[in-house]
Amino acid sequence: MSDKSQPRSGKQRLAVVQAEQARAARQKKLLAVLSGFVVVVLIAVGVAWAVSSQSKSSQDKKALAQAKSNAFISTVTSIPAASFDAVGAGGANGTPQKFKSPKVETENGKPVMTYIGAEFCPYCGMERWAMVAALSRFGTFTGIQSEVSSSTDSPANIPTMTFLHAKYTSKYLVFNSYETQDRNHNPLQTPPAAIVKVETSVNPQGSIPWIDFGGQYYTSGVTYDGSSMSNQSAAAVAAQLKNTSSTIAKGVLGAANAMTVQICNMTHGEPTKVCQSKGVILAAGGIK
Repeated sequence: MSDKSQPRSGKQRLAVVQAEQARAARQKKLLAVLSGFVVVVLIAVGVAWAVSSQSKSSQDKKALAQAKSNAFISTVTSIPAASFDAVGAGGANGTPQKFKSPKVETENGKPVMTYIGAEFCPYCGMERWAMVAALSRFGTFTGIQSEVSSSTDSPANIPTMTFLHAKYTSKYLVFNSYETQDRNHNPLQTPPAAIVKVETSVNPQGSIPWIDFGGQYYTSGVTYDGSSMSNQSAAAVAAQLKNTSSTIAKGVLGAANAMTVQICNMTHGEPTKVCQSKGVILAAGGIK
């Protein structure tokens, strides 16, 4: 017989047991190391998540705190004519669509401009800057309040204003606005059925912001890129409107000029000082 088939001696059996113990010890040590690594990874992931959540929460609280001031609104409602003229078409990129069956909309003998949006909507937040700037050339707002778009949308926390309690007075037109949901998606205002019917006929997907210019033209969605406003204060954005070479000024004032073109179509070119201004002519594609 070979040595492999012979009974093991006491020393041999001890050696086998010691080898098994050593192997078990190594496996236990390896398991401990791996377990420790997994714990470290989980802790790191947890810390990263907590830091990220804390950062988002901090940004949200900061945005809301900044929204409590309405001081910036006066800047938006009193843009100098020279600033509009310097920007022209600027960064406006939304092309109004003509209704297939245009029907002049009037109220008390004045053409009607209608807006449907929501306070949570970042694109509505951007568009309101241009709307307020444009409409302030034809009339006066009261009751506009500062607001911030949702922190969970992208782009997040767009500083803006809301039309929820706003009133608009003008000798040239009527402006009706509907903020359908608040920042947390709770219901607010419901547009009349007749307006919803008009909107859904050309905007079945329900894109907002949606603007109807007197039953002649409409826009669905934002008409310029204002994503750089994200997580800025409203005061900081308003300050940039004074620099006509800034991206924000080109976007807001360019879009406001484009809206002014549509409003002037509604008001038959009144007031002349606004409708024949250089910036509006440029936005309409006129001769420089």
